[in-house]
Amino acid sequence: MPMSVSFIPKEDRLDLSFDGNLDLTVANDLCELIPRIDDNLKTCIVDLSRVERVFDSGIALLRMLSGGLARVGATLVVLSDHPDVQRRMPLFLGNASCLSPQDAQATLRSA
Repeated sequence: MPMSVSFIPKEDRLDLSFDGNLDLTVANDLCELIPRIDDNLKTCIVDLSRVERVFDSGIALLRMLSGGLARVGATLVVLSDHPDVQRRMPLFLGNASCLSPQDAQATLRSA
C-alpha cells in the first residue's frame, strides 16, 4: 500500500505514511482525504522516510494537502531525509516544516 492513514483523536493528529514513489499513485487516496479534514485537526505528520523517488505530481499532492490543512489551521510536519523533498519544501506553503526522522525521534524522546 503506497499510503497508510491513522488518526489519533486524543491528540487531534493525522498521521500519513508513504512507501515507494511519491507520485500520482496516491492521488485518489489523498483527494478523498483532503475534503474530509476535520476542523479540529491540529497536526498532520507526513512520514516520507520510506519514499524512494519524488515526482512533481507527488509534490503537487503535498501542496494540496498543505492547503487543506491550512484551511483548518493545522500544522503539517514532514519527516524526510530525501533531498528532493527538503529542496522543494517552500512549495508546500508556509504551514509546513520538515524534520529528518532522526530529529523527530530525538524530539519525541526529550518531550
